[in-house]
Amino acid sequence: MRERLRAYYQVTKPGIVRGNAVHTLAGALFASAGGVLWKEMIGVLVGTSLVIASACVANNYMDRGIDARMKRTKKRPSVTGQIPFRNAMAYLVFLLAVGLVVLYLTTSLLVISIGLIAYLLYVFVYGLAKRTTIHSTVIGAVPGALPAMAGYVAIDGQLSVGAWLIFLLVFTWQMPHFYAISVFRRSEYKEAGLPVLGAVKPFATVKNYIMAYMLVYALTIALLITSRTVSAAAGLLLLGGAAYWVSVYYNKKEGESKWALAVFLASLVLTVLLVIAAVLNLFTADLPYGTMK
Repeated sequence: MRERLRAYYQVTKPGIVRGNAVHTLAGALFASAGGVLWKEMIGVLVGTSLVIASACVANNYMDRGIDARMKRTKKRPSVTGQIPFRNAMAYLVFLLAVGLVVLYLTTSLLVISIGLIAYLLYVFVYGLAKRTTIHSTVIGAVPGALPAMAGYVAIDGQLSVGAWLIFLLVFTWQMPHFYAISVFRRSEYKEAGLPVLGAVKPFATVKNYIMAYMLVYALTIALLITSRTVSAAAGLLLLGGAAYWVSVYYNKKEGESKWALAVFLASLVLTVLLVIAAVLNLFTADLPYGTMK
């Protein structure tokens, strides 16, 4: 029984759910400078997490042929048959339905729309694109950034400039994060026949792409500050994180994989800083050069 429950937990890709939950929470906190709306914040966090979990179950079963060819994923319940296809479909429908109900009861139709768009883009558009194009990372980064926007909109109530900038911040963060993964897991992607950037392009090209998105990430933070979406204190903390990321980029490592792993790990530090900055913003938004909704 315990193993079966563990399988149902693992098939939701809990790492992805947790990562997106962090971004959803950060988006909601950044929009809460005028006051925390606990019902909306908890609702968007729980509802979005359930919707993402459902999408991950769907993605697992779409990719089970690919996963069977990769050492890291060949023991997933979707590949081994531990969870039959019919059961998995019922499970993902249940997760999606409960998630949407939670969002309906606690947020707005706009937040639900963002959730459904992210769901369709991730499961169908990205699910097909990653088999055919090196630009699938760009496509996948869109639904990957929408949970942060959903968190912001749940509190702010509209698709404001702040909501779009939070979306852009997470979008541009994802690109170096996933391009780095494509380098240190290059052999796995080649085995599976997936044309990710790190598996089909020279290392120098991947590095150029990573730096370009790092620069846009830093520019987005500057826009967050100048538009007064975030306070000066929170913005400076985020800029410090961006500077740290760039410093890791220029820190020479022996071997491409070690370098890429260092860039990846630095991106995780930025995720922690994002939440810290969002909390800091709650207390500094009304100071000079801060922001109020």
